[in-house]
Amino acid sequence: MMDGMSPYLRAHAAYHRDGGPWIPWVDALDFHLQHGVVISTPECFIMARRVVAAWPDHHHLTLCAVTEEDAADGWHVWSAAGSLDALLEIARRHPSREITFQRRDERLHRVGVERLMDHAR
Repeated sequence: MMDGMSPYLRAHAAYHRDGGPWIPWVDALDFHLQHGVVISTPECFIMARRVVAAWPDHHHLTLCAVTEEDAADGWHVWSAAGSLDALLEIARRHPSREITFQRRDERLHRVGVERLMDHAR
C-alpha cells in the first residue's frame, strides 16, 4: 500500500484534497450503496453507478440521474483509487460501452472501454 493508506482512505483524501467537495463524501457513498456499486478491497476502491452514455454531461455529474439497469450502457466513476490492474479487472466483470469520470472542477472525461482495455495490455 502506498503511504500505508488503504485505497478507500486514498480515495477519501483525494475527494477532499482541494477543500470541501460540493457533495459530502458520506452522501455520495450512501447514494452509490443504494443506486450504484461500491467495491473496497486491499487493492482498490471504486464508487460508481450505471449511466446512459448518450446522457448530457451534467447527468453524469449529478446524483439525481439514475437509470434502469437494462437502459444503462456505461459507468460513471464517482471515486476510485488503488491498483489500475485491479480496477480494470472490475471493469472486465461489469462490461459497458463507456466509462466516464471527472477530476475536480474539470470537464467530464469519456473513455471507450475497448480503448481502455487496449491500453492496459
